[in-house]
Amino acid sequence: MLELTVTAEETVALGRCKYDVFRVKQETKQNGRTTENLSVLYSPDLHVTLAKIYDEGTSNQVIVSYEHIRPLVR
Repeated sequence: MLELTVTAEETVALGRCKYDVFRVKQETKQNGRTTENLSVLYSPDLHVTLAKIYDEGTSNQVIVSYEHIRPLVR
């Protein structure tokens, strides 16, 4: 089971642009036990996750994010 909880709204700079994002806690459970727990920064304007945050709030916190984005060439 995947449980999603919006925990905050914030603005994130990515390259020269700033985006309003939702901080969403993702918790995956199997047989009542948590198997994965992380947060993501989701941009509703872009319809994409801009960053993943592992071990949020601990000394082991790691943020994996895009450095820049470009539009798709059509």
